[in-house]
Amino acid sequence: MRVRRSVLTSVTAFLLAWGLGQEAGAGPSHGQPERPFAGLVIVSHGRQTIDLVTGLTVLPDGGSLVDRQTGVEVDAQVIRYVDGDYIEAAGVTVSGAFGEVVADALRIDVENSLLIATGELRLSRDGLVVTAASLSYHALEQVVVFDGGVTGTEPAFFADRLLLDTLTGDVLLDGRYEFAGDLFTMRSPAAGGRLQLSLRQSGDEIVYAATTEVSPALLERFRAYL
Repeated sequence: MRVRRSVLTSVTAFLLAWGLGQEAGAGPSHGQPERPFAGLVIVSHGRQTIDLVTGLTVLPDGGSLVDRQTGVEVDAQVIRYVDGDYIEAAGVTVSGAFGEVVADALRIDVENSLLIATGELRLSRDGLVVTAASLSYHALEQVVVFDGGVTGTEPAFFADRLLLDTLTGDVLLDGRYEFAGDLFTMRSPAAGGRLQLSLRQSGDEIVYAATTEVSPALLERFRAYL
């Protein structure tokens, strides 16, 4: 006779397992340095199922995630995770140093400190609104890479790829691009090119200054992703 090795816990059992706050910590053991996403706390909005063989936990009613190290916060309609390995979520709103992101799906690779969002995603941060097919946040380096065709509405542009330095707010458009400035439009060569957008404060407004002369420092910052 086959024995079913997954269990469906009740809300009461869930509270006992995770504590009165319904929190599951994925932090490192004492004495070890904490890396991005290793200290995630997961809070359920309702039911959970746990597969005792694979360690997979599913929160079908959704929940929230908070990472102490990066400040990343996630609210999701459905969450699946294996403690210390990965987290997958659907119907997400994510906030962090990169801004606020709304996306269909999210995956966090805990070992590699990598957050990936996909599907109808939209990022908003000071002076920048971007839509793209996918977003990769490299938490150790604090760099965001947008792929799959990127469109900006504040300022107005499109590009094959976009790289964002979350520390400075500076942006690099990579590949084919078009940037609509106040006085003129800048376009890449047919084969593609690069355009630097530098964050500037103009009175009460945040604006981006565009230049095709990309600084060596910014190229070095993004070297691993170009």
